[in-house]
Amino acid sequence: MLYKQKIKIDDTMLKIILVVGMLLFNLVEVEAHEKEMVALDELVRKFEANPADAQNTIQLLKELKNQGKPNSDVVERYFKTQSETDYLKEYNWSIIRDFVDDVDAPQIKYLFKNQLKFIQSYSKDDVFQKLDNVLVGHLERFYDKDKIQYRNYLESLKKSGYEHYDVVADYFYIRELRSERKSEDYFYKARKLFRYFPENRKMIKEITDGALEIMNDVSRLKVIQLWAGKTVESAKDFDAIYNYALISQKCGFKDVAEKYARLANAIAEKSKNQNFQEKARKLMQVVR
Repeated sequence: MLYKQKIKIDDTMLKIILVVGMLLFNLVEVEAHEKEMVALDELVRKFEANPADAQNTIQLLKELKNQGKPNSDVVERYFKTQSETDYLKEYNWSIIRDFVDDVDAPQIKYLFKNQLKFIQSYSKDDVFQKLDNVLVGHLERFYDKDKIQYRNYLESLKKSGYEHYDVVADYFYIRELRSERKSEDYFYKARKLFRYFPENRKMIKEITDGALEIMNDVSRLKVIQLWAGKTVESAKDFDAIYNYALISQKCGFKDVAEKYARLANAIAEKSKNQNFQEKARKLMQVVR
């Protein structure tokens, strides 16, 4: 009887500890959010007082990005204080490179027309990475919904003499290779795209998914697996983590596969998504 009573007390205490722990965790999250808002408000106040201050503008843009908030108004207002010839200055290049993604933005148009000037001042890779990402982002809007506009824009890009036309075209062409199950060509295009879009996690995720569908050569899958690691850094994307576990298993990296299969399973359980849960269950069976 005493033993049962002790167990009951221990269970009650455990529940209390868990509740208190959750309350403290939520309190820390609230305090962190409040601090973020205070920091953002102060940056906005400084920006309103002096929108030409590049250093404060960069900090404000970073904070907006961290909080997942739009930045177009800040970018537009800031560049109203800058002349076109100032776009080449290092602080303005950093803003264009990191925060301007609209193909029709004056800064991107200036960058496109003056590629050589920017390449002479900064690295060729950085300049083309920026332009390539902006261009594929623009074309992505039409690829599935309006093939005519997609092809017309791609053709106009070719006629413009853009040096990286083939890179932009291959970003989409690799999808055709997947549907046609041309695994060898798919692999070589994948390596090329990894070279030119090293931080494009969406693309890397898609290529990994395609590789799992049409590729069997383990030596080549290992190349894809190496890049696929970039897509699981946030540890939140179920599909990316699922694919990373699966491709790691196919490559013979059992420990890595088990680790990410467990993570995928935990995310699936938390999400309450039945499709995720079923895929995670089957994945656990594969990696064991």
